[in-house]
Amino acid sequence: MYDVIVMGAGLAGLMAAAAAAELNKKVLVVAKGRGNLYSASGYIDFLGYYPTDCRQPLENVVEALEDMVNDNPQHPYALLGKEKVDQAFDFFLKIMNRAGYSYSGSWKKNRIYPTAAGALAPTSLVPQRSCLDLASYQEILVVGFREMLDFYPFYAADNLREQFYQQGEKKLIRAAWLDLGLSKERELNSYDLAVALEDEAVRFRLAEQLRVKVSENTLVILPAVLGIRKWARVQGDLERMLACTFLEIPTLPPSVTGMRLAESLMEYLEQRGVEFQLGYPVTGALQEGKKCTGIKIETASGRVQVKRAQSYVLATGGILGGGLKVKPGGITEEIFQIKIEMLQEMSNQDFFAPQGQPLSRTGIRVNGLLQPVGAQGEPLLTNVFAAGKNLTGYDPFVEKSGNGVALVSGCAAGWLAGKGAL
Repeated sequence: MYDVIVMGAGLAGLMAAAAAAELNKKVLVVAKGRGNLYSASGYIDFLGYYPTDCRQPLENVVEALEDMVNDNPQHPYALLGKEKVDQAFDFFLKIMNRAGYSYSGSWKKNRIYPTAAGALAPTSLVPQRSCLDLASYQEILVVGFREMLDFYPFYAADNLREQFYQQGEKKLIRAAWLDLGLSKERELNSYDLAVALEDEAVRFRLAEQLRVKVSENTLVILPAVLGIRKWARVQGDLERMLACTFLEIPTLPPSVTGMRLAESLMEYLEQRGVEFQLGYPVTGALQEGKKCTGIKIETASGRVQVKRAQSYVLATGGILGGGLKVKPGGITEEIFQIKIEMLQEMSNQDFFAPQGQPLSRTGIRVNGLLQPVGAQGEPLLTNVFAAGKNLTGYDPFVEKSGNGVALVSGCAAGWLAGKGAL
């Protein structure tokens, strides 16, 4: 018997587990996979754009949050309030520092960072070693690797140069291809290069090629490949050898920065006594009235296990994550069979419409305690707390708020579930 069972191993699920564990609860995380962090950026975006038809990154995030709360009372940030936002971000910074993978920043102020395509985009929290002020660098070198064909340094450099120029900043931005001397029998991804660069000889080859291209004032922008577990040593060695600064940017999946976040968090949770049962889907739930009394897990042998707890956190994701299913008769949450309110318009004909796609905002309606509610606002389940993309009321893509909502709602759900298990 557990105090809290968390369903889902994405950021919302892991933060819920961390919050419950902080209350000294016995916690189990169950999920059909290892969560979406392995393909995510590893950055925490709180709110990048608002109103959603505005494509200029937010400068005054606090004021925008106040407007959002007034305009959209069903938004997770509105339901939980500014105090819960503050608590969740402070908690995240604290536990990541304990985990040895520290972050910097604040939800109240966006930072502008380059993407793999060279676009400048807003974010809130970044790994501490990536906490740089781009405006302070006049000389930038964008580096790509011939073994890795899904990052194009000249394209990214051109985009960066153009965007800085539009902002009235003239910078010397160059690009270069490097060769690490790795096998060309197959295309390598960012994970392959990150593992390879944990080898001192490979790092030395990288440093020797960069030595003639950089000075101590150069910012080297490269895909996130500077190690998986030995990232601090890899980056530290290169900076000592070359006396310049490195900025890793997230790549297409697999994402090394997302992987570092996921594995640091999971290792921290295991040290706190959290148990994991990954690779086995939750197929259903047992209920007595408005209370969940257990969940069903399908094992590798095809048998069904029942796991029981006092409280449960539902963080299985939205439509893309498989937590919600679109069927001919409507949209349903799969474990508790919660019917999702149908939208008048399921999609927008213009895929890139400023207001986004209606299905992106689809999810479970909850109250301020994150309990799923019915049409009249009555709780459907009193000991189940939903978090992350299971929730309705926001669009993570047009708002650039996905990891922020996951962080805040995950922490809140974990605290509520933990307190419910007292």
